[in-house]
Amino acid sequence: MLTKNTPILNLTVVMAFIGLSLVACKKEEATPPATPPPTGGGNTSTPSTTPNFSDADGSLWAVRTFSTQSTPIGPMDIEIGLGVGAFTDDGFNSFVNVGTIDLNTTALTRNANNSYVTQPSQTNPTGVDLNSGVEWTVQGGGGFPGFTRNITAFPFPTVAALSSAETVVRANGYTLTTTQVTGADSVLFLVGNASRTLAGNATSCTFSADDLAVVAAGTNIIQIVPFKYNSELIEGKRIYFGKQAVRTRSVTVQ
Repeated sequence: MLTKNTPILNLTVVMAFIGLSLVACKKEEATPPATPPPTGGGNTSTPSTTPNFSDADGSLWAVRTFSTQSTPIGPMDIEIGLGVGAFTDDGFNSFVNVGTIDLNTTALTRNANNSYVTQPSQTNPTGVDLNSGVEWTVQGGGGFPGFTRNITAFPFPTVAALSSAETVVRANGYTLTTTQVTGADSVLFLVGNASRTLAGNATSCTFSADDLAVVAAGTNIIQIVPFKYNSELIEGKRIYFGKQAVRTRSVTVQ
C-alpha cells in the first residue's frame, strides 16, 4: 500500500537541460529534501526540480515539462515527457546500479554515477509519452529487488501558463505567478537559481531583492513546478514515486 511521507529541507539537482541550481527554502515553505543530486553532485549550474527524501532508498519521478513558444497563430505549449531515477544504500551520498529502468517501455539512460534519466532526442523530441499513464519497470540489482509498478493512485499535478513579467529587476523584487495549480503536494518557484517551495495550492511567490541577489543578469529562466508523491516499502526498501509538472519561460534579468 502506498503511504505518504514528509520530505526534509532543500531540493536536489536532477535535469541538466532546464537550468540553474537551488538555494535553501525559507522557514514558511514546505520542506523538500537535502540530498545530493541524481545527476552529479557538488556545485553545478544545472537545475533542481525533483525532490529526494530523507528516508528514501530510491526515487522514481515522471516529469511533464511545458514551455510556451510564440507562433504566428499565438502562444503554443510544447510538452516533453521525462523520467528520473536514483537508488542509494548510503543516504544518497552515492548511487547504486539497479540494472535497467523503463518508464512506459522507454529505457532510462544510466549515468556514470548510477543515476538514471531520459533525454529527448532527434528521433523522439517529445520524450516519454505520459498521457496514457505511468508504469515503472526496474530490473533490480545492487541489493534492490526488481519490480513493476503502475502509478495510478494520483494524477499529474497541473500548472497554467506563467503570467509574470518578462523582465526581472532584481532591485525591485519579483513576483512569479500563474493563474492555477491543481493536484500538488507542494509547489516549487524558481527565478534563475533563486527558489522557494510553498504549499500545494500556491499560485504566486514573491522574491525580495535579497533573494534575487544570487541571480545573474541577462537571459535566464523562471519556473513553477508543482509536484505530488507517494512511497511504498518494497522488500524492505522505501521507494518514492513522484509526478511533476514543470512550466518554464525565459526572462531578462536586470
